[in-house]
Amino acid sequence: MKMISEKKLRPYLITIGVLFLLALVLTLFDYNLWTTIRAVFGSVLVLFVPGFVIVKLYFKEIDIIEKVALSFALSIAIVPLVVFYLNKLGMRINTLNSFLSIVGIIAVSFVVKRFVKK
Repeated sequence: MKMISEKKLRPYLITIGVLFLLALVLTLFDYNLWTTIRAVFGSVLVLFVPGFVIVKLYFKEIDIIEKVALSFALSIAIVPLVVFYLNKLGMRINTLNSFLSIVGIIAVSFVVKRFVKK
């Protein structure tokens, strides 16, 4: 299959970043419209973004379809495990803690990639 260049992929990454920030802002409001929008963007944040960051960091030679599929699979596998073990350690499961654990997954991915390069 044809590979997509980084220039063509950049708008998608910017869109994901904007959705990420929008999801963060929407977690602070509790209105009916906002709750609906928060659920949609929260689903993208939980089910796609952590896996996409991991796939983007570690898998360079795969097609965009494979990246999307792996992103969903990794997110569905990693996020619930992290939240489960944080709950076992005594941390309460709420919106803010879930958001922070997802940000932690992304940060740990960057740190591990940085140390593996060296």
